[in-house]
Amino acid sequence: MAIGRNGLWGMVILLGLYGMGGASALAEEGNGKEEEKGWISLFNGKDLDGWKIPQFGGEGEVTVENGCMKIGMGVMVSGAVYTKTFPKNNYELQWEANRTLGNDFFGSLTFPIGEEFATFITGGWGGGVFGISCIDGMDASENDTMQLIATKSEKWYTFRVRVTDDKVECFVDGKKIIDRSRDGATFKTRFEVEYSEPLGILTYCCEALIKNIRYRNL
Repeated sequence: MAIGRNGLWGMVILLGLYGMGGASALAEEGNGKEEEKGWISLFNGKDLDGWKIPQFGGEGEVTVENGCMKIGMGVMVSGAVYTKTFPKNNYELQWEANRTLGNDFFGSLTFPIGEEFATFITGGWGGGVFGISCIDGMDASENDTMQLIATKSEKWYTFRVRVTDDKVECFVDGKKIIDRSRDGATFKTRFEVEYSEPLGILTYCCEALIKNIRYRNL
């Protein structure tokens, strides 16, 4: 059953899910030296080389300031799309995001899953919904990947998506919040963000800073 934005945000407040305490199934990610091997940067921190700005309609301006990609607030979806070659399977991608204005999803990621695409929603529906959109036609607020985690503005978060042949995993600040099998599932982006395919960073009615976008093959 779908839940409206106001209803979901009310659930976040009522449940008292502040910081990372709202995801009971969180698992710590390893911090050893192996974690730092093989990463390839996708954003040089100087300009938008390798990126384009899709015309979502009413999108905010995207610039580079102080080593960060700055996504200005739009009337709905804003963001940037990576234009160079990127794998479809067996990779992980990590980035850092900071919501500086607004109270909805910021630094969310559209990414390939084989020949399909989906979006890792980070702080949607009023700031508290995390999940994969869409799975079997259900968006992040409706399917079994939904997590309620309150977010704060002016705070840096580290997000990671890992795609293997078997599953999709998502992490926030090194903690796994989603571990979803691909078996029998259909993945698709919502129509509002289709222009972010195949790989894009997104915000909704927010201003955000993005940095340290990198990936590695698995």
